[in-house]
Amino acid sequence: MHKIRTFISVAALFLLAFDAVAAPPPVEAFGKIPQVDNVALSPDGKLVAWEDNRGDRQTVVVWSLEAGKLKTRFGTDPDTKVRSLRWADDTTLLIDVSKTLTYRLLRLRTNEWSRILAADVTTGKTSILLMNDGNRRLVTGANLLAARTGKPGTVTMASWDFLKTKEGKAIGTRLVGGRDDSGWVYSAFSVDTRSGRGSAIAHGSQFTNDWVVDASGAAVARSDWRPEEHEYSIFARDGLAWRKIHAQKDTGDLWLVGLSSDEHAVLAVGANGHKTNKLWSIPLDGSGAQVLVEDPERDVVGVIRDPLTGAALAVDFGGVSVETHWLDKKAQARQKSLSRAFPGLDVWIVGRSENDQRVVAQVEGPSHPTIYYLVDFGTGKADIIGEAYPGLVDAKLGEVRAINYSARDGTSIPAYLTLPPGAGEKNLPLVVLPHGGPESRDYFEFDWWAQFLASRGYAVLQPQFRGSTGFGEAHRLAGYRQWGGRMQDDVTDGVKVLIEQGLADPRRICIAGASYGGYAALAGAAFTPGLYACAASVNGVSDLPAFIGFKERDNNEESDAALYWRDHIGDKLDAKVAEKSPARAAASITAPVLLIHGVDDTVVPIAQSEKMERVLMEMHRPVKFVKLPGEDHWLSRSETRIQVLAELESFLGAHLAQPAAESGGR
Repeated sequence: MHKIRTFISVAALFLLAFDAVAAPPPVEAFGKIPQVDNVALSPDGKLVAWEDNRGDRQTVVVWSLEAGKLKTRFGTDPDTKVRSLRWADDTTLLIDVSKTLTYRLLRLRTNEWSRILAADVTTGKTSILLMNDGNRRLVTGANLLAARTGKPGTVTMASWDFLKTKEGKAIGTRLVGGRDDSGWVYSAFSVDTRSGRGSAIAHGSQFTNDWVVDASGAAVARSDWRPEEHEYSIFARDGLAWRKIHAQKDTGDLWLVGLSSDEHAVLAVGANGHKTNKLWSIPLDGSGAQVLVEDPERDVVGVIRDPLTGAALAVDFGGVSVETHWLDKKAQARQKSLSRAFPGLDVWIVGRSENDQRVVAQVEGPSHPTIYYLVDFGTGKADIIGEAYPGLVDAKLGEVRAINYSARDGTSIPAYLTLPPGAGEKNLPLVVLPHGGPESRDYFEFDWWAQFLASRGYAVLQPQFRGSTGFGEAHRLAGYRQWGGRMQDDVTDGVKVLIEQGLADPRRICIAGASYGGYAALAGAAFTPGLYACAASVNGVSDLPAFIGFKERDNNEESDAALYWRDHIGDKLDAKVAEKSPARAAASITAPVLLIHGVDDTVVPIAQSEKMERVLMEMHRPVKFVKLPGEDHWLSRSETRIQVLAELESFLGAHLAQPAAESGGR
């Protein structure tokens, strides 16, 4: 156990300049999961908790700031992963965990099972909240709606619950049988943090997907999504009934943020038929949705909430560089004060005390790994709680640039370019790193994978191809039904631009990625075989019809998940979908392929990589397949992240080595 150490006074914080080191940091410095993560400050400001990954086993540490020593520690079994921490009150810590399990009652179906534990830091006892009762034991997880309510020792949660006596089982929204006839509905519960037992406070429908609660924890609004009809609705509580206050059709859904500060309206983020995502105010009286915050060209990509109350404090606008629009002036002033103390870095307040004397600040930058600070405004000090990547604190990392390039049809594509430290900008080996999702994006922030590659001498291109989020609705929607099409072309065009600029050596380019990025890597090798010297896929999709079929079987054909993937990719019986599958186009692949897959991946089954290996071997193509026992879709273990990076380093070294004639050797 380390003591929290004082760094420097808040008024005099500065960045240290480090000399470049002779050798790059070891693989472990990048591959270990954040050693300190999910830092949370108790409401009274006397205790700080964090996920600690520095030992042999993952633990949750609770530190007494008053006594300056360990208060208690909660251990986890080797298969359990801590996902987040939050305080319900001064002595109750909520620990969100998950584990990959195969449930016999559900026909040996394997899923990532999530549970929220209430941990009493005084007694050391923990209890599972809500999900140990009745049919909820068959549900993968629940949503925490309010950690603090008007009733002590009580939180508000939402979960799927079976209300009618009907045949069929479900996990979350994975329904068996007709959805309209299903007995599974999404309901809100008041939950006792000591016993873990919950009592229903509101019942939704088979199509309910979210709830909004007030400061007391009472359910005041809910949203329903009918995917077959593409219809989204918001309902407000009206006595014992529910009254529709908003509806939209064929314009997607909204993300419910919570209530407005006066609790008269629901706040929600979405496009609602417009060209960008906006922050909407939807009055509970049904008087009509109004735009609260918008930008004509950029999406609202996030909402900054008060870590204590959950109230909306600000919104982040997308683009290659995220900008913040503040709703709360007091919070804005506090943020400006901290930002001045850490010039050139991004600062987020992830915890605060009720008296505003102490905050936990998360500080990072694209070339600056995350460090957590305890800032005490009373003493004027900032103490380091811990570094997420302590092995990189003194390391010389790559420079990250936000760029744009033109696709073949003239569309401007945003991207991030990471340059290896001290390598110049000409004729560099290049690794193209498309993100997962594909409805996701990269950010102008520290990326352990990209920085590892840069430390090994590779330039890294992260294209925000059409289909990515955060760059407007047109950009996102342009990715629909474009797997192996427009989305892939945008990646290809970025590579060609860097070749034309002389930055990338055309003979030393590899494409790599995870999840959808793994698909893009295999698609790059299959559909543009002359462009890449190698391709590496981690937990990637290789056969689109088989992937759609898996989602239908695992979730049921009427589930939100199955409908989404059919909508986004296409029908599994469509010949055009099949021909965009790398496993069905393996004959055109000439470059060596590296396949890595978690055995316990519940998002993209390992069968996708197994099939890719099989067809490549049948065609005598160079392929290596690495299976990761006990690993999930997100590479949640340090051991497997390190293994992935080591395998990738060896693979790239073998296939992107500089030709002997150019390196001066013969």
